[in-house]
Amino acid sequence: MIQRSFKTVGFAMGVSGTMAFAGPALAQQDTAAMQRQLDALRAQVERMEQQLEAQSSEAAESQEVAQTRELAEENRSLLESVQNSQFSGTLQLKGVYNDWDDVDKDTGGDMNFGKFVLGVDGQHDDFLYSLEYRFYDGYQFLKKGWMGYQASDNDTVKVGLIQTPFGNMDYGYLGWYGSLPYLAGFNDNQNAGITWDHTQGAWDTSLAFFKSDQLGDGNEHYGANPVGSSAQGNSEENQVASRVAYTFGHGTDYTTEVNVSAKGGQLYNQQTNDSGSSWQAAVGLNGSYGSWYTQFQVTAYEYDAENPDESVSGISDDVIQIGAFNFNYLIPAEGQMYSANLGYSMDVDWGAIDNLYFYNDFSYISPNGDYSPLNGGFGDVDDPMLNDLGMKVTAGPYYAWFSIVSNKNALGYFGSPTDNDWHTSVQTNFGFNF
Repeated sequence: MIQRSFKTVGFAMGVSGTMAFAGPALAQQDTAAMQRQLDALRAQVERMEQQLEAQSSEAAESQEVAQTRELAEENRSLLESVQNSQFSGTLQLKGVYNDWDDVDKDTGGDMNFGKFVLGVDGQHDDFLYSLEYRFYDGYQFLKKGWMGYQASDNDTVKVGLIQTPFGNMDYGYLGWYGSLPYLAGFNDNQNAGITWDHTQGAWDTSLAFFKSDQLGDGNEHYGANPVGSSAQGNSEENQVASRVAYTFGHGTDYTTEVNVSAKGGQLYNQQTNDSGSSWQAAVGLNGSYGSWYTQFQVTAYEYDAENPDESVSGISDDVIQIGAFNFNYLIPAEGQMYSANLGYSMDVDWGAIDNLYFYNDFSYISPNGDYSPLNGGFGDVDDPMLNDLGMKVTAGPYYAWFSIVSNKNALGYFGSPTDNDWHTSVQTNFGFNF
């Protein structure tokens, strides 16, 4: 605008100067004509200024339009990302009757809050993310939380709190309660680190490095791991894991997956500040035959810990102290575990009920050396065994699990007596998914 004003002033001064130096006669004769020309030129200048102002306004509007379009694209990209996210949740209640509990015998069992779960899974371009947070009675924790990148159709990299690639996946059992390899922290376990998953036809390969076993040193987490804040004070650090699986009948309704996996690394003791080591290895079979499902797994493991003296910790070196779900317990420091699971799914049309699912999970531990789940692990009992027999009823988003969980010396995980006898817990868990 300033540049246009200078041009106008210069033009006017030129015209005025011409009139000032012209002769009087010429000025008198041509004054009217010159005035008409001056008026015409002024009108032309005004039109030019209006055109310039209009062009400037259009340019400004074009810039505003471009900025608006850019903002709209950013919002659209964000909206698409949100639309690609899948939010989920679960509310569950539970009922328990334990045959060793006198109160349960008098009252017929108890009904309690089970859990409340919130989750989100999504993808934006080639980036993936998954999160699940759980609330229980008196404690809460992040079950999983990772970010991923889809490097190709066959390769995915994940960083965060991720399931360890080990044994039969995703769970290693077919029922509700779980099996001894799960309770011991081998199947369906989460560690903090990075994984690479590669799928090529019938082959599945995973490699992982885990900086730590969990986010923190407590026992408020999903998968069982050595607990750094416990009396024994061990935690798994700098662990490497790998898993290779081949599926026979890939792409059909009748498949048999055979898998081999291993994990191991540093076992750091926060009481002695010394490092031991741990390793686990497993061979598994995971079969899906129409409506039938079966799993077998053999697991060998050893925790070679640099523990504080037994008189200081009160814990035997024959056991390793692990924890999950706000609870610490003891497993043999070295041994083998065996599990065999069978399931059957049947679709039905019984009003709102659309599926019945039946299952049985059996597992067994063979310790190397003495083992007791009580009294700090001092002593020796018969080999632990656990069996979960039950069914699941599904009606749309609603479900109900009915389990008969029987055990013999099985880690003392749910308070059952350790007396070389079998004990049974009848458990009902029901709720809905959203």
